[in-house]
Amino acid sequence: MQKNIFMALMFCSMIAWGISWSGIKIMNEYMPATELVFVRYFITAVALFFTVIVLKQSFMIDKKSFFIAVFIALITVIYGYAVFLGTKLGTASLAGAFINTFSPIITFIILIFIYKRKIYKLDICALSIGFVGTMLMLGLWQFDLSKIVTPYNLYFILGALLWSILTIASSKAKVNMVVFSFYMYTFTSLFSAFFADFDTIVNASVDLRFWLSTLFVSVVSTAIASTIFFLGTRKIGADGVSSFMFVTPISAIGFGVFALDEKLGFFTFVGISMAILAVYMLNRIGIFKR
Repeated sequence: MQKNIFMALMFCSMIAWGISWSGIKIMNEYMPATELVFVRYFITAVALFFTVIVLKQSFMIDKKSFFIAVFIALITVIYGYAVFLGTKLGTASLAGAFINTFSPIITFIILIFIYKRKIYKLDICALSIGFVGTMLMLGLWQFDLSKIVTPYNLYFILGALLWSILTIASSKAKVNMVVFSFYMYTFTSLFSAFFADFDTIVNASVDLRFWLSTLFVSVVSTAIASTIFFLGTRKIGADGVSSFMFVTPISAIGFGVFALDEKLGFFTFVGISMAILAVYMLNRIGIFKR
């Protein structure tokens, strides 16, 4: 029963992640990425602080988990910039679809080398489908290098790579996951503060639309959904939680089209479908369930 509840929470978390890409797109309208990264993760850290208190958890953390939190925080700062900058230049739909399908594929490849496992034909088939799907999403079908190697495509690739590293690294922490997330996002907000202009934040012209988007992205999508995701990396493994990520691109596309009136080309849609199929196949293989 508890497993079914956890699976349902994972499913809802992935939907929240998909919706959050539209929220990030909206946040970009109000201030630069350097300030948005700080605002997002500071609010997340505050939300997690009260969550730890409400759940009556200890703030104690072991040395290994502490350094993992610091390491992940450094990566999260860069990931945050990549996400905001990429979404500002590109669409929320493509950002959510690309990062959340390409990241599990990268995770799968990294873990193959970690576990030193032999690669089988089914692996190659799934990875090939994922590769073709990724290339279609990047616009390879246009045969125009200037349209393929765009800034937002590079940001999306960087974001997918960094999230794969975060997924694997977070599974190594042994402390309570809510407490770990609190430290991780606290350090992230501290590191990002060095690059933020607080005058810009204070003087920014924001409205209810901004705060609703920011609170959803920071509290619902990051503090709650990401904590459930990182908890999943420990309970069912990094490869197991990646199987839920096919829900996110569907949610991201649906909400992007509905809320922001975004449109996807035919080949982009085909590429996303192929990438989702590849992620599904890779997780059906069950390669790392030891």
